[in-house]
Amino acid sequence: MSKLIFSACALANPQTSSLPGGTRDIALHDQLYRYAEDLEKSIEKCSTLESQCKELTDTCEWLDESRRELDELVRGSKNIHFLTDTIGIILHSNPASSVLASPLRLAGSNLSEWVLADFMDNFHHVRTNAIAEKQTTTDEWELHLRHGPNSTSPIIVAVRVVALYRHGKINALHWVMRNITYLREIEFDSQISTMVFKGAAEGVMITDIDGEILAVNPAFTQITGYEPEEAIGQNVSFLSSGIQDEAFYVEFWRALREIGGWQGELYNRRKSGEMYPEWLNISAARDNDGRILSYVAMFSDVSRLLRAEKRLAYLAHYDTLTNLPNRHLFEDRLAQALVNGKRSGMPFTLIFIDLDNFKKINDTFGHHVGDMVLQTAGKRLRAAIRAIDTVARLGGDEFVVIAPGLTGIEDIKGVCAKAIEALVQPYDFEGKEIQIGGSFGCAQYPQDGEDDVTLLRYADKAMYSAKAAGGNTHVIHAEDSAPPANAK
Repeated sequence: MSKLIFSACALANPQTSSLPGGTRDIALHDQLYRYAEDLEKSIEKCSTLESQCKELTDTCEWLDESRRELDELVRGSKNIHFLTDTIGIILHSNPASSVLASPLRLAGSNLSEWVLADFMDNFHHVRTNAIAEKQTTTDEWELHLRHGPNSTSPIIVAVRVVALYRHGKINALHWVMRNITYLREIEFDSQISTMVFKGAAEGVMITDIDGEILAVNPAFTQITGYEPEEAIGQNVSFLSSGIQDEAFYVEFWRALREIGGWQGELYNRRKSGEMYPEWLNISAARDNDGRILSYVAMFSDVSRLLRAEKRLAYLAHYDTLTNLPNRHLFEDRLAQALVNGKRSGMPFTLIFIDLDNFKKINDTFGHHVGDMVLQTAGKRLRAAIRAIDTVARLGGDEFVVIAPGLTGIEDIKGVCAKAIEALVQPYDFEGKEIQIGGSFGCAQYPQDGEDDVTLLRYADKAMYSAKAAGGNTHVIHAEDSAPPANAK
């Protein structure tokens, strides 16, 4: 090739070569010169074509490699890829699409068949915009897709569509679907958590690991009186009542850091300064490595609950009309008196009391007056006996007294006489003067009995003896059962 180029150049340049002969030789020379010149141009063009051919070959190889890489990316993508015609018939799909159905089931179906009815408008909108070139490759629309014959929940995807051209015309659409089902579930859970956080009846605090308040809910404000802006940024210690000592809080924080939680009852202080009991439950929020990020504290104001418990306990042990101990509490205290008596030898006297003429008052003036008489009688009995004694109402117009350490006929007579004197004072109700009395029956521990049944029986029997004697008096079982003075 180089020799040919050299010869052509020589012939094309008359200054470098001359041929002997006449006109015919000159014409031949000119013709050869033109051939050489054309040959030189052809050689140059051939060289250019060879270079261009190599560039095309390299480009084709690069395109093939890029196509293989793209295919690999699509096949390995977690996103769902569909190639459809312009009306949505599925031509190809990647392995990720198997979350909807098998490739055989998908191929040839229209993509719209997999879209739930509520999202068909979105489907048609995104397809039409892609064909009309009214959207960019970053535009995303949400679709809900059905999958599996037994599935009740959809797959939620964010869709982008790219139009593919051939010979200047759109002949296919490339659908890229990003599965956002999990994100939507997280958003839903977050919304639910927010609703629970805001709507919870319990106060909620979120703090960092050092106890600085990061967030509070409305119930926190209702219970403590502090607005969010007053609490956030503060350490939880600003709520402390001072009732719990330093040792309590040392153990409290130890449990939080080592166990990750604590629950129990403590006292805190409201913004008004009022102390209140709360039931507190604290849990640690951890990251994936188990490190504590924050604490979530939920607490309830249990002051009403404690008041209710106290009220229930009171109702269980006290008579609601007279506020005296009822039969249940009387039985407990009698049992305790017997235990103390057997342990220490402490004697006591049991006095059974029945009001005189009470039925007549109820029948004459009505039960509301009878209730007032019972209330006043209870107060008078309570005031007449010693502070260490127990006065209880067993029901109706029956009262009973447990008098620890009271023993001996004369001492018992003195206590009974004082109580009877208090009862017989006139009662003035709504301008009406009413007068009652009381029959007292007494039994002593241990000489009259060493158990509750025996003592109650003897006290009750002595009370009936007092009532049989005309009332407004007392009878001591030892005297009531003693033989007559002239007995032999």
